[in-house]
Amino acid sequence: MSIKDWYANQTGREQFIVAATAVVAIGAGIYMLLIDPLTTGIADRSASIEAQQKNLAWMQQQSAIVKRSGGSGGGGTARQPMPQAPYLLLDGAIREKKIAEPERVTPDGTQGARAQISDVEFDKLLEVLGSLDARYGLSITTMNVSKKTEGLVNARFSLEVEQ
Repeated sequence: MSIKDWYANQTGREQFIVAATAVVAIGAGIYMLLIDPLTTGIADRSASIEAQQKNLAWMQQQSAIVKRSGGSGGGGTARQPMPQAPYLLLDGAIREKKIAEPERVTPDGTQGARAQISDVEFDKLLEVLGSLDARYGLSITTMNVSKKTEGLVNARFSLEVEQ
């Protein structure tokens, strides 16, 4: 016996109940498979855009701070000769500023240094890097920064003496 035959053998009331159940099941399936994922996706993307806009505004604010503090480097000030290797200067400057202990500070050739530091205040890190650039000409060649929480970042960067 097929479903069609079974349905035809039911009373009018039972046929109505089966048809209503089928309509509800189809409606629920359409909602769960199409409508809910679309609305959830739109809400998630909206939240992501808002978070990115907040991060952009924060970065622009920090950029203004760097520009005010002369963070572009080389502004005509006489540079001092390096008394130590670049990685030692970097390590000393980080410790002098009393910011987070660096996870790693290593030499990068004879005129450079690499560092990795976690949970550091972004403003203070920029002050350290700016002072090294202004004093000794140690410029950032590469830098990866990821925001940890408001004001704290994880950073990996390389410095090299400007030639």
